[in-house]
Amino acid sequence: MIRWMLMLMGVLGVTLMLPAQAQTEAPRLNRCVNLGNMLEAPREGEWGLVVQQDFLVQMADAGFDTVRIPVKWSGHADQDAPYTIEPAFMRRVQQVVDWALAQDLQAVLNIHHYDEMAQNPAAHEARLIGLWQQIAAHFADYPAALVFELLNEPNTALTADRWNALYPQLIETVRASNPTRQIIFGPVNWNSLYALDELELPDDRSNLIVTFHYYEPFQFTHQGAEWVDGSGAWRGTIWGTRADYRRLDEDFAAVKAWAETHQVPVWLGEFGAYSAADPTSRRLYTQAVRESAEANGIGWCYWELASGFGIYDARTQQFNDLYRALIP
Repeated sequence: MIRWMLMLMGVLGVTLMLPAQAQTEAPRLNRCVNLGNMLEAPREGEWGLVVQQDFLVQMADAGFDTVRIPVKWSGHADQDAPYTIEPAFMRRVQQVVDWALAQDLQAVLNIHHYDEMAQNPAAHEARLIGLWQQIAAHFADYPAALVFELLNEPNTALTADRWNALYPQLIETVRASNPTRQIIFGPVNWNSLYALDELELPDDRSNLIVTFHYYEPFQFTHQGAEWVDGSGAWRGTIWGTRADYRRLDEDFAAVKAWAETHQVPVWLGEFGAYSAADPTSRRLYTQAVRESAEANGIGWCYWELASGFGIYDARTQQFNDLYRALIP
């Protein structure tokens, strides 16, 4: 019942933040969860999770309409041209996409954790283009419910100037086999909303969506995160003051204003707070980000399903309290 009620709400209510004339063009990427720590691990399972078909079933039944599928393609492809992707890995990704579409979920397929792009983009730009040539051709006949995201969180040596020169080439590569596919891309500095003004948009913005990620304040959302240096000192940081809510509302109002000025849809591709944070603060934060996104007409995708930020216990097959902060 929840699933069908939310599907009806998706038809009647908020979609993405986009100008009125483009609303019929963009998919309704409203309520989304990332399949984090699965296919973007160096090898699936190394980070504790393997994609299960039941994950997609549970997500759809719980009222989500979209799944974002982060994939470390760079760990499964040749280093030299034509940068051939391992056939078995391509089949595995296709299987997960098929599972999602079979549940009437929209699927956002990206290139994730291509770390070398941040360290030495000049040496890897041709390989990134080669990966997209293969991915786009493989999924060219798939329905519009499949969306491509060019690169997760450009950062470090992949500067704004370099990214603004590269991403149009990636769009052109995808368009050669997918002329009307929805394509998502975002700004540098880890897809920061504060870097949106550094993104130089093309004149033709049809079937394009700009993404941003939101983990502000970082010392709250990433306290105790083992992969962040010094994060142990942030333990005990709470969230929920008037100033916290005010900053959140100001940030999302700024994103909405940017989208309206530039006449392009925007999408919140990641947000969440790590499990080391106080449970009450995590719940308040998750609900507040979701509500602020929706109040500004911005579709959202929570990070992530069943790991350190997760809303679902893969062992018990039960959603936790954070789920109700997303689907009230």
